[in-house]
Amino acid sequence: MNRNVFLAAILIFSFVFLSNVWASPAEIESVLKIQSIVLYPDSAMIKKEAGIAVKKGKNIIRISGLTVNLTDESVQVNIKEKAAVRISDVRVEKTYLQRTIQDKIHKLQSRLESINELINTNSNEISAINSSTEFLKKTVPFPQNQKVTQAEVEGHAKFIEKSLSVNYERVAKLENKIKKLHEEKRALENELKNLSSSKDESKTIVINLLSNADKEINLGLSYIVAKAGWSPQYDVRADSATGKIDIACFASITQSTGEDWKNANIEISTARPSYGPPPELSTWYVDIYKPRPVVYKYKKAIEDADFMMSKEKASEAALEQRFEEPKIKAEATSFSFIIPGKVNIPSDNQPHRILIASSSKEAKLDYYAVPKISRYAYLRAGLKSPLPFPILSGQMSIFLDDRFVNTTFVDKQILPDDDMSLSLGIDEGIKIEKKLIKKFTEYSGVFSKDTQIGYEYAIDIISAKDKEIGINISDNFPVSRNEQIRIALESPKKEEAKIADDGIISWDLRLKPNEKKNLKIKFRVEHPKDLRITGLE
Repeated sequence: MNRNVFLAAILIFSFVFLSNVWASPAEIESVLKIQSIVLYPDSAMIKKEAGIAVKKGKNIIRISGLTVNLTDESVQVNIKEKAAVRISDVRVEKTYLQRTIQDKIHKLQSRLESINELINTNSNEISAINSSTEFLKKTVPFPQNQKVTQAEVEGHAKFIEKSLSVNYERVAKLENKIKKLHEEKRALENELKNLSSSKDESKTIVINLLSNADKEINLGLSYIVAKAGWSPQYDVRADSATGKIDIACFASITQSTGEDWKNANIEISTARPSYGPPPELSTWYVDIYKPRPVVYKYKKAIEDADFMMSKEKASEAALEQRFEEPKIKAEATSFSFIIPGKVNIPSDNQPHRILIASSSKEAKLDYYAVPKISRYAYLRAGLKSPLPFPILSGQMSIFLDDRFVNTTFVDKQILPDDDMSLSLGIDEGIKIEKKLIKKFTEYSGVFSKDTQIGYEYAIDIISAKDKEIGINISDNFPVSRNEQIRIALESPKKEEAKIADDGIISWDLRLKPNEKKNLKIKFRVEHPKDLRITGLE
């Protein structure tokens, strides 16, 4: 009897337990907050967290309103309470944007309409002021036959001057307002375009999990998104008096993922995540050419995301003075920069600059010139790369003595302590001129005449600097590609300049204040008379 009661109790307990386990799952809608972002050159990993109350048994957690640019294969879900909760399935569904996004679109459109009204109002006011100005200019205050004293004329002149001055000032202020309104209008149009281009689509992550009790769990979620990235930008500031070079490296961040990054920790990485296998070589075949019939194909053009960098639209985070620079973390195949503090990056497809590193180095300043191509002398700084990580390809703005020189592009990777050369612009205090002194043709030989063409050039260098300078002058003479064409360099000699096999001549000179130097290049080209050659001046 006791055994039967015991068995019955077990059956009842099992039935109740299984009923609880396999009952209808609890549906949970959750919104996760961005905790951190790892930004790559062409994508970003978003990491989110939230505390979620789950029920005993089956639970279905829906995280909706996510960007359509989410990469499905990259989704990862982490739960700290692994012993109490088990994830049975994670999937990504395509859904529609939440009402909040639609409301944001309506707000942007409303703001855009009000900006257009303000632009029209200010433009009309400028037209009215201009009409008033023209009226003042043409108005004659005194009748033709009326006698006018000098004081009255001077008083009227002062009145006109004051009135015009007030009008011009008002027009300038209104034009400045209109300029700022147009800038805001372009930003709103870009943001509206990014929101509208998603066609009201979004993604929802659905998580199925089984819990052994009612409890609060800590849910972590991470995924990769497209339409986000960063590129390096460099500001170089040179001091001509001390030879000191300051290099600041910035990350120019753009993102149009459809989600604003608010109050988030950001780590900038040089890594490039990849989801495919590494490439493999296939067999390299060589065969007789067989022409194939031409097939014309027409492909629809795909518009890429616009990641143009513009310093004029720098974010507040870029303008903020940071006393603590990012921490640099060296990884197996890349570098990461951990940005101190929280960062806000809106989804506006506009560049937002953040300082990631800066350093200084003493440089050797000298001049170089190529008079055959340009009559100017260029100031050059030679130094070792001062940054503790590789300088990657990117835009570089150069300033000399707090004056903007130019913007160039770093087209190759420069490792730490590698030699690098920076062009700091033209110096008008050095005059260089190359001119042809003599060109003559001679014929030699009795039976088969050869032609000899002689060239003589002069290069004049004059320094108007108040101190001694070093300058490198480069020029060249022709190099033959045919044994019938013979070229003889007569000047300069090897002890006077560096002469390379490719015909490049290089002089390293020291010029004292107001010193003038003259360089000569003299060479002969000899070839058979009937041979037609190319490449000579």
